[in-house]
Amino acid sequence: PARATTLVLSQSADTPFPMQTERATIVLKVRNLTESDRESLPRALMNLEGVCNAAVDVLSGVVRVDGAASDSELLRALSALGKQAVVVTHTRGAGGAAARPPSSSAAMRAKLFLRLLKRNANCCS
Repeated sequence: PARATTLVLSQSADTPFPMQTERATIVLKVRNLTESDRESLPRALMNLEGVCNAAVDVLSGVVRVDGAASDSELLRALSALGKQAVVVTHTRGAGGAAARPPSSSAAMRAKLFLRLLKRNANCCS
């Protein structure tokens, strides 16, 4: 049987954050994660002000953090634990990446048309 490799810790949605509008999802790549990091890293990150959720995937070396903590705070906390990390992706704002409105079909047709024009212009030069 496969063993779960991700641990997620969360605070209550009622927990106040000083910069609620600055909430973000930050994905970090962390080198040399061990099984013990699966529980210790989320606990340490949850101690940072503004962090409301922390998840660690040991196999892929990925740490996902939701909240209002800055990238530099997260990197410092991981460094203090002896971990080297880099920020892979970062979404900022109350809705994150999901807040983008869907494209209309007219916009999609216009993008396709411009892409075809560009392709035709580049083929003959």
